[in-house]
Amino acid sequence: MREVIAVSLLGLAVLGIYAQVGAHRTIGFDDSLYLTDNAWVKRGLTWEGLIWAFTNVDAANWHPVTWISHMVDQELFGALIGGHMIENPIWHFGNSFLVYRLFLALRQSRSVALALALVFVCHPLNVESVAWLSQRKTQISTFMLLATVLVYLDWRVTKRFSSRVLLTIAYLISLMSKAMGVTLPVLLLAYELLLAWPQIRADWALKARRVVALRVWNLGVQLWPLVAAACLVAVATFFAQRHSGAVASLDRIPLEYRVLNAWAAVGTYLRTFFWPSELCLFYPLPPVARWGEAALGFFLVALGSLFAALGARRVPLVAFGWIWFLVSLLPVIGLVQVGSQSHADRYMYVPMLGLLIAVGAWFTEVGLPAVRRPRLAWSALTFSFAAGMGLHAYAYTMLWRDAETAYRRSIEVGGVSYAMASNLAATLTNLHYYKTAEVYSNLCVQLWPDHALVVGNHASVLALLGKHQESEIWYRRAMALDPKEVKFPYMYALLLLQVERNEEAEIILNEALRLLPSEDDWSSGNQMIRRILLRQVPLSDLGAKPLVTADITPPGNQREPK
Repeated sequence: MREVIAVSLLGLAVLGIYAQVGAHRTIGFDDSLYLTDNAWVKRGLTWEGLIWAFTNVDAANWHPVTWISHMVDQELFGALIGGHMIENPIWHFGNSFLVYRLFLALRQSRSVALALALVFVCHPLNVESVAWLSQRKTQISTFMLLATVLVYLDWRVTKRFSSRVLLTIAYLISLMSKAMGVTLPVLLLAYELLLAWPQIRADWALKARRVVALRVWNLGVQLWPLVAAACLVAVATFFAQRHSGAVASLDRIPLEYRVLNAWAAVGTYLRTFFWPSELCLFYPLPPVARWGEAALGFFLVALGSLFAALGARRVPLVAFGWIWFLVSLLPVIGLVQVGSQSHADRYMYVPMLGLLIAVGAWFTEVGLPAVRRPRLAWSALTFSFAAGMGLHAYAYTMLWRDAETAYRRSIEVGGVSYAMASNLAATLTNLHYYKTAEVYSNLCVQLWPDHALVVGNHASVLALLGKHQESEIWYRRAMALDPKEVKFPYMYALLLLQVERNEEAEIILNEALRLLPSEDDWSSGNQMIRRILLRQVPLSDLGAKPLVTADITPPGNQREPK
């Protein structure tokens, strides 16, 4: 009955905060890549789609399980976006249940385990990972990662071969959803070393260094399948991101800047864990290094490390939780800079568990003056904290209801950035708010006059406002800035057709044939352009229709286009 009550509370918390997600709309920033404009996903589950899922790196990642998940959803829900959206909260409930079981497996009391799991459910930092359709990869990856840890804890007791096989399979599925869990072998090795520390220390005192080395070697060897899987996927992901242009070079972002930004980001994560204010979709890289914030982050890490080291002997889980937090952040801390964000809330979905493990272990050992049952008192305080976080998360989830709201929130909190301003202009254009879109597209071309995508977006807005001569100038500029992009001559030809300059439009389309998109291109928009260039759609039909803009929202992993 206690287990049923605990699971019911977790489910009610997820339902109370995230039931509204079923009525939300997609956000073109990555959602177009994963669903709305992805021709392979929109075909549903097919053999050709499965082959594509395992062989492409279109999202600057290799994550076939994520693609397959969206394909299955397309089979189930089709164009019903609410069905796609609501699946993320279901995965979040599954993750919260596994978090609860993990705390029990780490020998926390039921009340403490439930309270900490509720903090995970309700924390506003996790809203991005649940309310954003594109973060299905985070949900699936974390679920399988937690399953791997739980099966590992079972295997280290039972030594069953079936458990070893199962945990390896679960870990592979996790990595094939998102490579966030590549540091898991390091975390498990740290866990084993902390538990074996008294014996290691005794052997070291006896100068039995070969015994110590052999013990550490044996602990590492038992993790070799996970290490092999992690190395393979890490290398594949790095080359996928570099191939897509998502990895920034050292010339563009120097190492010193990256290190300072990493320290600042860690400090921000720690602050927002306890006080999650001013959250948004996108935090742009600041123009100069944040020395003050970096110093604060360094101080907080040093202080946390000192407490963890002092408590490691008495409460190893405090040190393990702190190591979990720091090590699991390493792939996304910005030392290898992917994209143009300084940090992201979704990156805390897994590292947050380390902080919760450390806090829970501390609760079990620290008493309260004049309190007979300190563990129960700590649980009550944690429940209160979770309730406050839940109210905040409910309100914050509303700001993810559509693309326009999310982009405006990001500009308000994070400041004007290329990614958010250009996406907002494109979104307003597609919503037919042309006058308002012109304001933002004007701002974009003033700030980023050499970005072809911004220039093309501005040209589309002007065309829709009937400013054909100005639009023509901007389309020609976009074509000059990026002569390999097929969308610009295509849109320019549509403009010419609208003003009945059909012969010129024919010439432009014939010239664009050299840029013909691949038949296997993932983008539905590009496939439409392909049909038009191959004259599978009569030009007379295009000229009779009102001019529409192509989806020019920058796709993929919050990065600037090449």
